[in-house]
Amino acid sequence: MEPKTINVDSEKLEDLSQKLSLHFWGKRCDIPVLWNGRLTKSMGRFMFSSRGRTRTALRIELSKHAVRFIPPEIFIAVLLHELCHYHLFIQGQPFEDGHPVFEEELRRVGAISTNVVQLPQKGFELYCSKCHERLGSRKRMNTKHYLSACCKAQILKKEAWLGECKYPGEILKHSKVRLSSNHVKKV
Repeated sequence: MEPKTINVDSEKLEDLSQKLSLHFWGKRCDIPVLWNGRLTKSMGRFMFSSRGRTRTALRIELSKHAVRFIPPEIFIAVLLHELCHYHLFIQGQPFEDGHPVFEEELRRVGAISTNVVQLPQKGFELYCSKCHERLGSRKRMNTKHYLSACCKAQILKKEAWLGECKYPGEILKHSKVRLSSNHVKKV
């Protein structure tokens, strides 16, 4: 699966997060919502700091990598998931993944739970250097230690995306979020 080219405009992301925050919680999101190009295994994260008994919300980061593979409605659900962390955090309620209060809030707003969507991973397609037969794919492999089974020749590796975006059915079928011409609507 080849990744899509996406316009990762920070202002649009901030605007969308404010609209969702006001819509579902009636409050503004007072922390920055940013893109993070290093997040490859998770789709987003809510960051906070703890010093003694003082906790401070810092920011929400969303993966530039993930947004290239997931449909827009899944992206909205991920943003809502991170906003749930934030709003429960500032209300002093349990905001950890898997906690019943947090999971109930996810259901209320129509967001997805943690680890529901699987993302493609960067890896390598392997080929025989002599006959160019495809030998398979691996996440990592030192080709200097191996020869191809077909011709006993050196193995070539080509960078590729392994897998595809997977999620079980329509996760958002009960969601209150619908996309229509770049606007988010509540059903």
